[in-house]
Amino acid sequence: MNLAAFYHSGMYPEIYAPDRFHLRFSFRAASGDIETCTLVYFHKNHREETTKEERMSEQYHLGKSVVYTAVVSFQKPARYLQYYFRVTGKNGDTRWYNAWGTVEKCPDSGFFEYAYANKCFVEYMPPKWSQGTIYYQIFPERFRKGNPSYAPENCVAWGSKPTASNFMGGNLDGIRKSLSYLAELGVECIYLNPVFTSPSNHKYDTTDYYKVDPHFGINEDLRVLVKEAHEKNIRVILDAVFNHTGTDFFAFADLLKNQEKSEYQSWYHITRFPVREEADCYECFFGFAGMPKLNTGNEKVQEYLLNVLEYWVREVQVDGYRFDVIDEMDENFVLKIRDRLKRLNPELVLIGETWAEGKRLLNGCEMDSIMNYSFRQAMLDFFAERSINAETFGHRLETALSRHPDETNMAMFNALDTHDTKRFINSCSHRLDSFKLGVVVQMMFPGSPSIYYGDEAGIDGENDPDCRKCMTWQENPEEKESFRFYQKLIQFRKKHSAIRNGSFTTVLADGRVYGFARENETEIIEIFVNDSDDTVEITVENARSILISKGNFYIVCRKNGEIIEEICS
Repeated sequence: MNLAAFYHSGMYPEIYAPDRFHLRFSFRAASGDIETCTLVYFHKNHREETTKEERMSEQYHLGKSVVYTAVVSFQKPARYLQYYFRVTGKNGDTRWYNAWGTVEKCPDSGFFEYAYANKCFVEYMPPKWSQGTIYYQIFPERFRKGNPSYAPENCVAWGSKPTASNFMGGNLDGIRKSLSYLAELGVECIYLNPVFTSPSNHKYDTTDYYKVDPHFGINEDLRVLVKEAHEKNIRVILDAVFNHTGTDFFAFADLLKNQEKSEYQSWYHITRFPVREEADCYECFFGFAGMPKLNTGNEKVQEYLLNVLEYWVREVQVDGYRFDVIDEMDENFVLKIRDRLKRLNPELVLIGETWAEGKRLLNGCEMDSIMNYSFRQAMLDFFAERSINAETFGHRLETALSRHPDETNMAMFNALDTHDTKRFINSCSHRLDSFKLGVVVQMMFPGSPSIYYGDEAGIDGENDPDCRKCMTWQENPEEKESFRFYQKLIQFRKKHSAIRNGSFTTVLADGRVYGFARENETEIIEIFVNDSDDTVEITVENARSILISKGNFYIVCRKNGEIIEEICS
């Protein structure tokens, strides 16, 4: 056995309480090494009379390693537990693993410990509604025109080529008028890009956090939008841009005016005086002088922004926030964000933007979810770039899942494209079959799939600003085949609970053909996608053969061994 591959930290997320009466354990070992992996656990003060064993199951295959998991139930809240692992290799050798590492005989000390399943630990789990919800991301300036009186004077024609600075007149009233369309598609939560006062079309350079941008409407428009969305069982989350402000923001404007005498100079990271709107005078986002970086470690800055978050929850009942570039913000501030918002409403969802794996943000006491760019990159590499095969693709997906608790995985914001990326159809070089197969995997994979506005209407686009084209309402998007394709997958997803909360297992990885299963206590669903250039034959339940032509997919749902539904392209 490869003893160096053994791993268990004794900490979150290798052990955690999904609720007070259960503990979930995970243990990692080398692939192909292990015959059995057993969890041995007992009450720390009564070892002999309370010792129990739980054989662990293989859950994730990561290429060179395998993650074993087990869930243990308790009659009372889990407490005062000690445990170790017994590992038997395929060669018959047995080793034990405790807090001191690998040992050659059954240990009588050095055990891992779990003290108590405190209620607050359980509250770290993402809200139930967010685990598997279907997001729809809207860039408000380009989604739909509503009240014409809000349109900027310098508006260009709807559908013009997007630039970094032009305006086309989309607003909140237009989104409100589209709620029936979104409900028909099956959307469960709208994620709005920034809506607060700003001089730009993207609104990431905030002037006033307490006021809806006048090009989008007034504060009442946002309140009405959220209210009417809730009436259609659609939640709404807002973009919180707290890493930086615009240069017209009151604190920075005061700094420009009063220089060293400004009471707000500690709100920013000033590098030299006199301060001008120049990137070498202060730290700024990505070198953009128009986005000076806030000092989020400053307590006055923190309190101001925390009050902003609470204000919109109280005033319009938003359902959560997506935090822009959160991994650049002060970590103590992020902890305060969670504490304040969850005290106000524990059902609020908190999503962090990071292009990394996000493990620090998902430590159980910061974010509920992140924008899952690791998932997106795997999807791009397999379906768009075709730079990896199905076996590597499966390992990448399972590696991503193995990093986090199941409940966190179910809440992951899984997007194929966003306002910051080229459209997925463009990434796929307009190969419609590859695009559709990617959407199938996205909709059936653990987590919360996000549709970037217009993907269901066939909108394409290269990188920003081209990915921010206007929605094509004149083409009646709800009548398009692409809309019906998304709608069919969403309906299937909502109908079958295993898609929302079931386990994940790779069942086929051969060249450019990939298959996986989602399973819970009531059903098992198998999904197969063929992104090869050939028709392939696969074997499913009872040795039944299925032919899948190139660029097509096959989904089958079984209960009690009987097929109850099939979908294919």
